Amino acid sequence: MPKYLIHWFTTCSGGLCDRILGLSASICIANMLNMKILIKWDHTDLSSGFKINKEFNWYENQCDFKKVIFNNLEYRDYFKDENIIEKWGNDNILIWSNINLFYYALQNPHLKHVIPPNYIGKMSEAIHFVLEEIFIINKNILDNVPIYDKGIHIRTGDNQIYNKDKEELYREYIVNVFKKIKDFTNDNDNFFISSDCLLSFKIAEDFFKNFEYNKGCIIHTNQEINEDGLNKVLLDLLTLCKCKNELYIGWSSNFSRISALYNLNRKFICYEYENSPVIKEFSNEVLFSYFSWGK
Repeated sequence: MPKYLIHWFTTCSGGLCDRILGLSASICIANMLNMKILIKWDHTDLSSGFKINKEFNWYENQCDFKKVIFNNLEYRDYFKDENIIEKWGNDNILIWSNINLFYYALQNPHLKHVIPPNYIGKMSEAIHFVLEEIFIINKNILDNVPIYDKGIHIRTGDNQIYNKDKEELYREYIVNVFKKIKDFTNDNDNFFISSDCLLSFKIAEDFFKNFEYNKGCIIHTNQEINEDGLNKVLLDLLTLCKCKNELYIGWSSNFSRISALYNLNRKFICYEYENSPVIKEFSNEVLFSYFSWGK
C-alpha cells in the first residue's frame, strides 16, 4: 500500500505563491520518503483560473492520516531534531504549512541518506510539477503567455493590498528599485514588469523605453478573488517563469521565488540583497538558501 503526504490548504493558506512554494516543498519531501502527494484544499475557490487535477485531490482519494501542523516557531526544530521516518512510520501524513519545509528537511541528519544530490533542481522540478500537472490552468490563460528576454517583479507588500487608494505612499520605494535596476540595463533592453502596485507601471515610464505589463486589476488571492484579477495573477506568474535571460527580483516576494526557481538557467539580479541597498547578481545556491525561508 502506498503512503500519502497530504498537503492541507486551510483558511490561513496565504496567497497563491505561498501555496505553490509550500506544496512544492511537500512534493520534494514526499519524493524523499517514497510517499505520494495529495492535496486537501479547504479555502478559496480559484476555479476561474485553474482546477486541481483529480488524481491529486484528497477528496477523491480519502484516507486516514496523522496530522502535522507547523507554525513559524516549530518547523526548524522539528526537522532538525526529529527522526521523521521513524516518527511517521507507515502512517499517511497531513501537513499544514506554507513554509518551504524542504530546506529544513535537507538539514535533518536522519534524512542524509535520502537527500537528492541535485536538491535545488528537485525544487525546480516540483514547481514545474505544480504548474503543469497538479494545477490545470485554464487554456485561455496558457494561450496568452508571451515570451520576453528579461523580467522585473516589484512587490510593495501586504500593506499596499489594504491601501490601494494610497499608492503614492510607495513611490519612493518603487523609484529606488527602478534606479538600481536602471544601472544594470541599457535603453535597448525590453522588459516584462509585474507588480502588486499599479503605480509601478506609471513610474517605469520614467526609467525604461521598452517594457510591457499585463493590464487588469490587481488582487491578492488570500483576500479577494475575481476572474479577471486571478487571470492576471496567473498570467503574470507564468510570464515571469518563462522570461528567457534575466530576472530582477526581491527577497521579500514568493512571486519572485517561484518565477526564479522555475528556470535556473537564467541570471538572477536581486535588488534587496541581504536587506542592503546593493543590487547584486547571485547564484542558484544563494537563490535557494535565501528563498527557502518562505513566508
